[in-house]
Amino acid sequence: MEIQASAGFFDYDNDGYLDLFVARYLEWDFDKNIFCGDPIAGLRGYCHPSEFSPISNLLYRNNRNGTFTDVSRGAGIRSRPGMGLGVSFNDYDEDGLADVCVANDSMAQFLFRNDGKGTFSERALGAGMAYNDDGGIFAGMGVDFNDYDNDGRPDVIVTTLSNERYSLFRNDGSGRFSYATMKSGLGRITLLLSGWGTRFFDYDNDGWKDLFVAQGHVMDNIEQTNRNLRYRQPPLLLRNLQKTFQDVSEQSGEGFYSPVAARGAAFGDLNNDGNLDIVVCILNGYPQVLINEGGKKGNHWLQIETVGKVSNRDGLGTKIKVVGESGLTQYGYVTTGGSYLSSSDKRVHFGLGSDKRIQLIELHWPSGRVQRLSNVNADQLLIVREQETKNP
Repeated sequence: MEIQASAGFFDYDNDGYLDLFVARYLEWDFDKNIFCGDPIAGLRGYCHPSEFSPISNLLYRNNRNGTFTDVSRGAGIRSRPGMGLGVSFNDYDEDGLADVCVANDSMAQFLFRNDGKGTFSERALGAGMAYNDDGGIFAGMGVDFNDYDNDGRPDVIVTTLSNERYSLFRNDGSGRFSYATMKSGLGRITLLLSGWGTRFFDYDNDGWKDLFVAQGHVMDNIEQTNRNLRYRQPPLLLRNLQKTFQDVSEQSGEGFYSPVAARGAAFGDLNNDGNLDIVVCILNGYPQVLINEGGKKGNHWLQIETVGKVSNRDGLGTKIKVVGESGLTQYGYVTTGGSYLSSSDKRVHFGLGSDKRIQLIELHWPSGRVQRLSNVNADQLLIVREQETKNP
């Protein structure tokens, strides 16, 4: 039996039609359901992933007629079997092509670079994001691929199990990443935590993307084998203090008080008030809806909804640059993928701080077209339709 995990749509060949990437976890069978845990104490647990065979991810090309073709082998995806749980998309090397980051459980992480010829090459090791700073593997589960430090280059966060620390890889440019877990403060905060769904998002609209993680250990009996760890854990909210993070969970409302066994997390402005909300999936429980009542009153915002004309209809893969009237510059990417077993609102949200106007919005569409808007009012949902004629 092949275990499927996260999936997401993206236009890898920029033909205007969305393709599908499926992260697969491993091969498992009832006939090989071995016992793992402590047989003397009678405590059974999930087996370590090393007990099973890895499996390759899948890539389906859109045939433009409502059907898809499995192109995994020819695209180079099948040549790298893994244990994928989370998948996210962005253009990490700024070549106009969507790349793929896969969070792997207890093995090297994957970074599939889009070579632009219908093929991908796996570059995580050379890019510096396959392992942690000790050269060790970790249990990659949830993932986001976004720019948290406002330098225009998408970074990567991978959530992990307790005693591993969440892995933050800062994009240094030229195709290289550096392990920023300790420098950013994530190491101290997340050592005993286990994370799943995650995203960089600006909860307080100050212009810097913060970090949310849905949490809970994988072992429901972990407290019987390790007194320092907990199966149910409250969500984690970290405020971005311009490249370092501060835990603000305890001051962020009732939703952050109760420990749960959380897994997926999806993000979007549910009530269209300019504050991003979160829906969290709870094991053996009802979904948890976290309504954002405004992380910092008075801050301004902008949401952009893209409508493709030459590019794909939703504009997935469009890179957006926003410059506020104060000069604060931010970058976003149109995608519904990321997190863990979740799909989020495609509208791109920007917090603007005290800026009431935006001096420049620049959109780089997957078609290659570049579109600019100037002198735009804040506090609105802006629908931008792709120009069908090329720039002069």
